[in-house]
Amino acid sequence: MANNQPGPLQRDTATLGMASLFIFIAVVFLWDTTRMLDSDSYVFPRAVAIAMIILSLTLIFWNLVKPRLEVDETIIHASTIRRVALVAAMLAGCLAMPWLGFLIPGIITFFLLMFIAMYDEWSMKRKILYPLIAVAIVVGFYTLFGNILQVPLPVGSFFE
Repeated sequence: MANNQPGPLQRDTATLGMASLFIFIAVVFLWDTTRMLDSDSYVFPRAVAIAMIILSLTLIFWNLVKPRLEVDETIIHASTIRRVALVAAMLAGCLAMPWLGFLIPGIITFFLLMFIAMYDEWSMKRKILYPLIAVAIVVGFYTLFGNILQVPLPVGSFFE
């Protein structure tokens, strides 16, 4: 017979820890921007760092006021594998950018992240629509940052 009793209630300490880590990283980035003299150089990093702090504090607050979670170890294990795979895909994309530039690793990394993070079944509509949207997003950011905002993006030594 299956055990239908709920598992123990537990606070999501991993979320609290990661949000605290992101606050620490953002504070370090804010401190690092104090040595930048040109406002064009420090506005974007400061904006991202401040947003990270605000969002992390919001997550910590939400985690402290919401009801505790029922623990299901099988879900936690599957979720951990996905989290590690997401970080590995992002690192691989970052490591590929010096050789392949921004666009190709950006698209491939976006596809990997989308594939790893998709928890629901891949319907035919999703198989068609999601890759099109992914390419549009990456090309849009590439155009926005590279051409409009004139942010230097990696070109890639492979194509030089």
